[in-house]
Amino acid sequence: MIFAVLIAVLIISFFILWYRKNKYIKTIKKTIPNIEFGIKKEKLQIVHVSDLHFIDPKLTDSGKYFARNPEKDGRLMQYIDQIVDSFILEMIEKNPDLIIISGDLTYNGEKTSHEKLSKKLSVLKSKGIEVLLIPGNHDIDNKEARDYSGEKYEKVESISSEEFSEIYRDFGYREDEARLISRDKNSLSYMYMTSPKQCVLMIESSYGKNINYISNQTFNWIQKVLNIARENNLSVISVTHQNILAHNKMFIEGYKIENSMKLVDILSEYNVRLNLSGHMHLQHISENQGVVDASVGCIALYPNLYANITVDRRDYIEYKTESLDISKWAYKYGWKNSDLLNFKEKSKEKFEFFGETMFSNLIKSIPASSEEKKDMEKFIIDSSIAYFSGNMDKYKDYYNTDNEIYKEWCRYCENTPEMAYLNSICTDNSKCHNKIRINL
Repeated sequence: MIFAVLIAVLIISFFILWYRKNKYIKTIKKTIPNIEFGIKKEKLQIVHVSDLHFIDPKLTDSGKYFARNPEKDGRLMQYIDQIVDSFILEMIEKNPDLIIISGDLTYNGEKTSHEKLSKKLSVLKSKGIEVLLIPGNHDIDNKEARDYSGEKYEKVESISSEEFSEIYRDFGYREDEARLISRDKNSLSYMYMTSPKQCVLMIESSYGKNINYISNQTFNWIQKVLNIARENNLSVISVTHQNILAHNKMFIEGYKIENSMKLVDILSEYNVRLNLSGHMHLQHISENQGVVDASVGCIALYPNLYANITVDRRDYIEYKTESLDISKWAYKYGWKNSDLLNFKEKSKEKFEFFGETMFSNLIKSIPASSEEKKDMEKFIIDSSIAYFSGNMDKYKDYYNTDNEIYKEWCRYCENTPEMAYLNSICTDNSKCHNKIRINL
C-alpha cells in the first residue's frame, strides 16, 4: 500500500514538473521575437569602444583649468569632439553590424554632453549601423558635472537613470524595440538580439544598487535571460563597464566589479565565452573558467584603440584592436589644426608628457646620477606606453625584472607607489593583449 502511494506521488510529481517546464519553455519561446534581420550573414561584425568621456564643446574653452583637470592619464580631451567625429566617420566607412559602447560616455555626466553625443550617434543609426550602450560610473547623477571656462568652473546639470534611458532610447533602451529580449527592472541592464542566433547581454554596474557591484535582483535577472538564450539556442556576448576579471594587481579595487566572480561562474555555466569591458583605459585581456574579459583601451588615450570582433557562432570569436586614424579624417575634411593632422604623434607626446609629470618629482629626489635618472624616466614612460597599448609582448626581452634599469628602480625607489606600479607592469603576463581567437 505504502509502495503504491509512493509510486503515485512520484508520477504526480513528474507530471507537475513536466507541466511547469513546458509552460516555462512556452513562455521563453514567446519572449524571443520573430524578427526579419534582412540579409543573413554567416559572420557578425562588431566594434567595441569604451570610455569616450565626451564633453559638449560649449562646456569648455580648453582653458588652463580644463587643461590641467581632465587629462589625468594623458587623454587629449581638448580634441574629444574631433575624436568622436572621427570615430563616427570611420565606422560609416567600416560599416559594422553593431557598435558596442561600454560606458563612460561623457566626461562627468553633463546633460548637454549626453544630448550632444546622442545626436552624433544618431548619424550611425541613420546609416543602418546598430549602436548599443550602457552607462559607466561617470555618466549618471554626477556631482562633478561642470562648465569649464578659463581659471574657473561652474556646476551644471547631470542626468538621472530615467533621463539616461530616454536620451539613449534608440541605442538599446526603446521599450517597444522588437529586438529587446528583456530589460532588468533593477538596473539599466538589458539583453538584445543582434542576429537570428546571437544576442548581447548588456550589464550595468555603475548606478543605484549596482555601483561597482551586481545586486542579487540583477543576478536573478541575468540567470533568467541566459536561460532564455540557452533554450532558444542563442549565443551570447556579455558587456560590462568595469572589469569582471583582474588585469593588473594594482588595478583591482575600484576597477573590477566587487562580486564579479559570481558573474564569471554564471557566464561559464551558460557558455558565455567573451565579456567586453573598459574603465581602466588599459588594453588588456584576461581569462578564467573559459571566460575571456577583453578590456579595451580609452579611445581618447594613445594609441586610441577600438576593437573589431568577428563572430562565427558555429566556430569562433576573433578579437583584434585597431587605432583610430584621426589624421586621415583631418586631411580628408580639410581640418587645419596641425595637432589633428599629426594626431598619432601628438597623442603619444601627450602620454609621454603625462608620464614626465607623474614620475619627475620622485626621480629628481633620488641620489642617482643624471644619466641614471634619464634612463629611469625613459624606462618607466616607454614601458607604460607599451603596457597601456597592449604591446608588452613585443618588448618582453627588455621591459622585465632582469633589465639593469629596472634594478636601478629597485635600488633607488624601493617601497614607493611608482616602483609598485612599474613592478606590476614588468611582472604581468607578456602575451599579446591586442588580439585573441576563441574557438567555440
